[in-house]
Amino acid sequence: MKINNTIRKLLLFIIAPLLTITLITSCGDDDDGPVTPPSEDLNLVELAQSDENFSTLVSIIEDLDLEETLASGDFTIFAPTNAAFDALPDGTLEGLSDDQKLDIIQFHVTEGSIPSSALDAQQDVEMLNEEKTLVQASAAGVVVNGSSDVVEADLEATNGFIHGIDEVLLPSAIRIALDQPNLVDVAQEAGQFETLIGLVEDVGLTTTLQYLGPYTAFAPTDAAFTALFEEIDSGSLTEEQITFILTYHVISGDGIASDDLAPEQSVESAAEELLYITSDEEDGVTVNGNASVIDADVDASNGLIHVVDNVLLPNAFLNTVEVAQKNYNFTTLVDLIVQADLAETVATTELTVFAPTNDAFADLFAEVDPQSLSDAQVEEILLYHTIPGTTIASGDLQEQQTVASTTDENLYVTVNGDVVVNGNSTVVTPDVASNNGIIHAVDTVLMPNAFVDVPAIAQKNYDLSTLVSLLVDNNLVETLQGDGPFTVFAPTNAAFDEISEVVDGLTNDEIVEVLTYHVLAANVESGDITPPQTATMLNEQDITIDVVEGVVTITDADGGTAEVVVADQ
Repeated sequence: MKINNTIRKLLLFIIAPLLTITLITSCGDDDDGPVTPPSEDLNLVELAQSDENFSTLVSIIEDLDLEETLASGDFTIFAPTNAAFDALPDGTLEGLSDDQKLDIIQFHVTEGSIPSSALDAQQDVEMLNEEKTLVQASAAGVVVNGSSDVVEADLEATNGFIHGIDEVLLPSAIRIALDQPNLVDVAQEAGQFETLIGLVEDVGLTTTLQYLGPYTAFAPTDAAFTALFEEIDSGSLTEEQITFILTYHVISGDGIASDDLAPEQSVESAAEELLYITSDEEDGVTVNGNASVIDADVDASNGLIHVVDNVLLPNAFLNTVEVAQKNYNFTTLVDLIVQADLAETVATTELTVFAPTNDAFADLFAEVDPQSLSDAQVEEILLYHTIPGTTIASGDLQEQQTVASTTDENLYVTVNGDVVVNGNSTVVTPDVASNNGIIHAVDTVLMPNAFVDVPAIAQKNYDLSTLVSLLVDNNLVETLQGDGPFTVFAPTNAAFDEISEVVDGLTNDEIVEVLTYHVLAANVESGDITPPQTATMLNEQDITIDVVEGVVTITDADGGTAEVVVADQ
């Protein structure tokens, strides 16, 4: 699946905003007073003791008898300043046991000497309490766990480095005890997301979901993953594919509570692909048409969790029918596909689909009773919206092109800012890819010629726009919308261009005379012609129709001839 670029963009999407955070670097001042320059003769504990900004931290280290441990190993300490400890809620430290304080201290210490220059843009760092922190570095400085800025970097001791930070890092057990759980903490405590948590850990997203955000997360239960893996072999999924699926369940930004939802909304996920959410009193909240929110608005310190009973899959894992089923704008289309027994065809054949929205079908059915359409007619209409054997993205389109639909009847596509099909149907959402094709949502149902009148057939074709304009300007549209039957020998734009000076000099009556000379009050297909054949046109003048080497020619009363370039439309 072609998702590598999407994953790379996704990781940049997660990391890039963090690189713009303004941090105070090692040359900055601290509000707690003067900083003692580091000494190569001091170990980590002695160095911290020499800096009055770390007196609270030193006091805790001494109370826990950790001096020897931190003085003898090779460590890097992300050391909260006194101001960082003062910012904790009143009574926090006093209410903690020694074991809890030890957990906190260990969560600030990692093995090895790590100067800030050795840091990547983003990395997980395992601390002494066996939990990971998220450390990010940029030209502006270093930030830990998304919110704790390094304010004194690279204080070097004989056995490591101290990086002073402006916020105390709280390990998981302490976050939960203080009623400050993050998204991952909440999921771990719930006990029904073991598969989700395992996959998040496998692809390295745990610290992102712990410390960044805010996010709204749709969390599939273990049962939801079990159902998915009965259909898809989990071992066949690459790490990139799993990352793509997981981030498709996350919305970046302020938490979206269920009470804030409209009846319908589409929201971009962190995977840069839309989620389609509906909300009503009867069915509750549903995502992508098949995942019900079974527990809403589970609060976390960095967002909200909505528990869902199905795994949400990006379009790359779905066929065209499944992609359409996600979108509440295509419910009528999907129902008609099922009704016409076309689901398997659309799901398994490579197709480009111009998909009418519900509103487009509503407009059609206001004029045409859907009950009056036979199954065969519904099938013909639906297949007229498909181009077989190819995936045509909007960026591949030329200014004008004629493409055969699955019914073998032409679609006429133009691009002039908007993509327009058959002259009146605008692509409102392009390039929705599936694993067997691509969907372009259109705002008008495309009708095959058998369902429309002569002017509507002409209006489809961009090569007949001059003819259509003249019909409109000279009030001939209603005439050709009559019962007929009519056969129109329709001059192309190029044909009109050749006599543009003549046309410009004609009166309205003369133009009507010219136009009606191209209309035969009978239904004559090219295969019905017995050459040579004389026919009287709507203006009561004759023409001669002939076939020469398979080409239909028209000869007027003055001996002028024209060739039929497209027949039987």
